Amino acid sequence: MKIVCSFHPSSSVLGSMKCRLGSGDLEYLVVAKLDRLEVFSLKSHGLQKECALSVLGKICSVKAIPISPEDMQSKIAIMLTHPEPELLLLSYNEEEGSPSSLTVDKQISLFERLPRIAEFFTDFLVHPSGELIVVSCYASKLKIINLEEGKYVSEFDAALPETNLLSLTFLPVSEPCLAILYLDTQGRLQLCARDLNIDNLELSSHPSILLKPTNIPDKIVPFPTDIKLHLIPISFDESNGEDFSGGIIVAGGRQLLFYELASEETQHKQKGKIKRLEAKLKGPEPAQATKAREREQEKGFKKRKPLYLVEWPWNEITAWSSIDDGSVSPSKILASDKFGRLAMISLENLKEAGIILVPLGEISPPTTLTYLTNGVIYVGSHLGDSQLGQIADTPSPASEDSICSIPAEVKPISSGSLAASTSNKGKGKGKGKATDEMDVDGEDSTTPNSKGRVLEFLGSYVNVLENFKNIAPIMDAIAVDLDSSGQIQLVTCSGGASTGSLNIVRNGSEYKEQAFVQGLSDVTGIWPVRTNYEDQNNAHLVVSTLDETHLFRINDSGHSISLQREDCTSSGFITDRPTITFSNFHNRVGGKYVDSQVVVQVVSNGVYLHQWNTSTRMYVKEAEFTVDGTSSRSTTNEVVAAGVNGSQVAIALSGGKIHVFCADNDEVGLKSLAEYQTIHQEISAISLMPVNTQLPFSRLVTVAYWETNVVEIFKMKDGALYPTARSHVLPAVVRSLLLFNFGNDNSNKGEDYHVFLLAGLGDGSIATMMWKDGGLHDLKVVSLGHAPVNLTPCEVDGKKAVFAAGNRSTLFSFDKNRLVNSPITLKEISAASRINTRSFTSSLVLATPTGLSVGFVRNLNKMHIRSVNFGLDNPRKLAHSSLLNAFGVACTSIRPVRIGEYEPLTSSFHLVDDVSLTRLAQFTCGENEEIASVLAFTSGVHNEEQPFFCIGTLIYKEEEIEPSSGRLIVLTVATTSNGTPKEFRTVVTANVGGCVFALKSVEGKIVASINSSISLWKFDGANASGNSPPLYKLKKVAEWNHSYIISSLGSLDDRVVAGDQISSVSLLSVEDTKLLTRARDYGPLYPLAVELVDKSTILTSNDALNIVMFKLEQAARGDQSKLERIGVFHLGDMISKFFRGSLTGSDQTNKSDLQTEMIFFTSSGRIGVIVDIQDSTLAMHLSELQRNMSALLPAVGGASHTRYRAPKDTRGSTDAEGAAFGFIDGDFLELFSGLTQDAQQKIMNGKSDPEKLKISEHNIFKTLGQLQGLH
Repeated sequence: MKIVCSFHPSSSVLGSMKCRLGSGDLEYLVVAKLDRLEVFSLKSHGLQKECALSVLGKICSVKAIPISPEDMQSKIAIMLTHPEPELLLLSYNEEEGSPSSLTVDKQISLFERLPRIAEFFTDFLVHPSGELIVVSCYASKLKIINLEEGKYVSEFDAALPETNLLSLTFLPVSEPCLAILYLDTQGRLQLCARDLNIDNLELSSHPSILLKPTNIPDKIVPFPTDIKLHLIPISFDESNGEDFSGGIIVAGGRQLLFYELASEETQHKQKGKIKRLEAKLKGPEPAQATKAREREQEKGFKKRKPLYLVEWPWNEITAWSSIDDGSVSPSKILASDKFGRLAMISLENLKEAGIILVPLGEISPPTTLTYLTNGVIYVGSHLGDSQLGQIADTPSPASEDSICSIPAEVKPISSGSLAASTSNKGKGKGKGKATDEMDVDGEDSTTPNSKGRVLEFLGSYVNVLENFKNIAPIMDAIAVDLDSSGQIQLVTCSGGASTGSLNIVRNGSEYKEQAFVQGLSDVTGIWPVRTNYEDQNNAHLVVSTLDETHLFRINDSGHSISLQREDCTSSGFITDRPTITFSNFHNRVGGKYVDSQVVVQVVSNGVYLHQWNTSTRMYVKEAEFTVDGTSSRSTTNEVVAAGVNGSQVAIALSGGKIHVFCADNDEVGLKSLAEYQTIHQEISAISLMPVNTQLPFSRLVTVAYWETNVVEIFKMKDGALYPTARSHVLPAVVRSLLLFNFGNDNSNKGEDYHVFLLAGLGDGSIATMMWKDGGLHDLKVVSLGHAPVNLTPCEVDGKKAVFAAGNRSTLFSFDKNRLVNSPITLKEISAASRINTRSFTSSLVLATPTGLSVGFVRNLNKMHIRSVNFGLDNPRKLAHSSLLNAFGVACTSIRPVRIGEYEPLTSSFHLVDDVSLTRLAQFTCGENEEIASVLAFTSGVHNEEQPFFCIGTLIYKEEEIEPSSGRLIVLTVATTSNGTPKEFRTVVTANVGGCVFALKSVEGKIVASINSSISLWKFDGANASGNSPPLYKLKKVAEWNHSYIISSLGSLDDRVVAGDQISSVSLLSVEDTKLLTRARDYGPLYPLAVELVDKSTILTSNDALNIVMFKLEQAARGDQSKLERIGVFHLGDMISKFFRGSLTGSDQTNKSDLQTEMIFFTSSGRIGVIVDIQDSTLAMHLSELQRNMSALLPAVGGASHTRYRAPKDTRGSTDAEGAAFGFIDGDFLELFSGLTQDAQQKIMNGKSDPEKLKISEHNIFKTLGQLQGLH
């Protein structure tokens, strides 16, 4: 049984809109992502997230439903398209003192079995009155929904004569009338309108008289089914004259076309014509009726000249938004093409100047544009980061690589020329009102005012205020340990159009360095010191090395910081030995702890108390305890470990003896508090930090032993130490200890009391145990490398944490009812401590190999994404070479052109440094050649492993449907004298008979899928003698040809799994120079991505957005082995890549019942993990928990969670498949932790006695904590 969980949610934005949701005047931005709706309020400081709603289904569109014309309040409607079309009506709820939320008022199923799915336009419209919703999801019909004050009233279906619908909108008139853009049966692009008759529950059979039908010329829209077309309604505007009645802009082609609505006079004429036509059609003479019908059809296909038009200089328009400046009829529109080139379309002075198009600059390629307020726009994107931008009054200089230039054929003009031409036009004769007779002129005829103007591009008017990170669509991805730190980082090929990117994703905390002091090396300990115990800021810094101790004064001016070494030769301060521990110390007066200037220093020969002398500004020794009463180093009896708090010191002597001291009463001195002699056990670490941070003392002493690797906790009572708890044997010797309360309650009865014992081990690991009920429980071990680990309490973003450092670093904190660790990109930290100065408040000082670093940690356990922008070079495939410390990235690039022009595609391969992400070398493919696959591998050359890249390509030929040629190209990297990569060098190529879809390295050979076949290639680079250059060879040694299109491969050891895109999967093995079939599945699966979990288990995703798992069933003697389907799960997202591995380091105790097996990546930017449940009993319990939760928790979208996760086909749910099996929805299970106690109890009890869960709540929370720790 497997669990499917999300690590990074879908980040692609599919829609957005602005409206008023609450009771006040506050406006909101609603953003739709793949399966989630997010609501932001518009505040003066920016966008503020208010709430979110997860949806079971794919959101395609979001709209506002006006419910109150007086105060402009709205509700929300969203449309789902997968797995079944559905419309949801939502309300926004806000209550004082409670978080806001979205609730579902009505779920309207749109699913039908028989109709054909709408091929080009699946969306819905809301009438400006808020009384009607029109939905298009099936061909030749519309769903009409009646509303009253935002509430559902009724619905009906209306037949739509226009089958191939391309776009739809309401005309800007009071009565409902639909403008329709469609393809007729002859493939011609037509525009018409139809009246919506609510009383008769139908659309009018005749085109509406409000908008004359017209044919849109092919030269304006060359390929209407390949691009997105838009109908933009333009309302009546008095500024354009009393005879201006509004109209429709057809956008998306090479020109923006404005068609005016008919005047009342023209409508009256058309009504007469319709009456005469109907009379002829119903007349007694059939011949006359036929002639009238043919004449009407012929007239309907005529090209009618638009009233106004303007050239669109760029590629297809993907998003638009009217600029709502408070006027009744907005006269400015923002529009952007698929490369993110933004323009403003001005309709302010149509009669004088026509339509004016103003280029504004570049944004992310948008899927949605929403104008917010004061020139601020929201850009939602699928291919790049979503943005919050502001349109400035003046442009900034355009960058050298700007793609916003206007083609010469468009003939842009300057703003000055526009002003001059506009003033001159007012003196001449203007264009007359279009009539029914004059609007059928030839398509090239124009009048002086009809053709608008395009202004020249002067620079960017767009200032980006905020970026919202998006890593969609993920085309390829890998998981690598880039810095040998043991922390896995995910690298994705993302983006498209003008925003191709390479992203490195990791989870953890961020360290921000503020200062660095060079020259201090071999540091073993750091202790910032305050002049007075109760001071806030540190005044000195004690630094211990392997041989001595240094005292530095901290000089902090508020702008800079420096360290000045203090002369301690005459003060009694111990400097000739390394310090074991150091701390400020309380004084005791009358049995009470008071502020003091005393510090305690522990070295190998004893404990020393020093007091700060304000006159000499030096530390003066006041008291001491030396081993054997001497101050010289003793080889037989010395301090080997020590711990200290605000009033106590614990030291461990060689031989296993423990001494505990406290501050003496009424004088500066040490008082013996307790002694304990272990039985022949040497002590490796000791600690007595108080669990209750409000107390300056502790009653618990924690001790670790060398020989047994065991930690023991003692309780101090009546001057003696009593053992009270003992840990299991740990994997290595303990070098540091900390008993720490991560909560804010100091009582063990408090809800926020979370005490854990952390033990830094000598092998670079950290052991954690829960301290509960006087015992140590739940041992877990996390590795940080191989160097001993030191532990430092600290605070991050106001939350208690422990900084653990060795070869690598991490932060421990308590979150979601469990102890979590959050890795930091810091290495080789030998010592650490908290520091607080005038410049650096709540900071850390860290000892690195070259000096001291001062900084702070933020964003505890957050996701961090580091990106490099490739621009028009869109990364599509990548591989990593550990020998080169670089990525090999295959890119495709399409040069931006105007609609209808040839889009030249180039393909290139880049070597990218895996640390700086700079491009080091580039290989460019030949003309009409594109890289389809990439492989990094090594091969022995001159008895040394050398790095190589193999790239597989396809070669386009215009006359071919299926590619018949391609190449395998093996590249090496020529380096400079200092080893820096310089350029690619081709070592060998091989021509192949098709597209090389995928490459894998198996058993030292290259496996390539080429069209319908899999071939095995042997690369040999060892044919060289002496210093002569090797003679590389690439030879095909085997071929397997039993499929249709093998578009994906997975491999493990000698096994290969092949995904046939129009069939299913096959399992093969490589044996020497042979490809052998192990088993095949013959069902209609249509796989997209495949990978092997182990040598007999296959994971695959398909085009219906399912995850399917197969198991190799070994056959009996004489029978053929087969692939048994053992799991299927509807994910609702398209997986583009599986990668075997884990996001987190494994628990070295190996006691976890959960083990991450696979990472997956999707086209919407989602990253997830697939976790194996190794205990079958636990798997059964979690399945039952999911069943009970599905039955009791309401689903948003779809009938239920169980039905949604059931496997689907491309049309949605199917009766041929049952429920999901073999998989559990981990994200759904984790909702259990956030439910109320009452809801949790109902789920535990189920709906009947047989459904009552047999697992305890405690074990559920424990398992969910383990699960959350894996992603």
